[in-house]
Amino acid sequence: MGFRGQYKNKRDTNETEIFAQLRAYGLSVYSLDRPADAIVGYLGKTYLVEIKGAKGKLTGPQETFLETWKGDFTILRTVEQAAEFARILRAGGAVEIPFRGVIS
Repeated sequence: MGFRGQYKNKRDTNETEIFAQLRAYGLSVYSLDRPADAIVGYLGKTYLVEIKGAKGKLTGPQETFLETWKGDFTILRTVEQAAEFARILRAGGAVEIPFRGVIS
């Protein structure tokens, strides 16, 4: 697992399954604390990924971060969304996905 900082924040219960799904598609996953739950890499590109439960919301600091962030920031809530995200990355095209962010 990756750097978690001085304090361990509560992790979403679906995080382990979602990370496993991304890895099963050959993506690199490095767990973080801020500004998202993970850095995901594939074919030299890097994506910030936040894991949330069905009703989970972004934290105040995450909302503030996203006000000025110009890169990708994807929210995954289910294993199925993780699989779709991974398939899009593996396809290599510029595709809009139903999560916050654009894969390009």
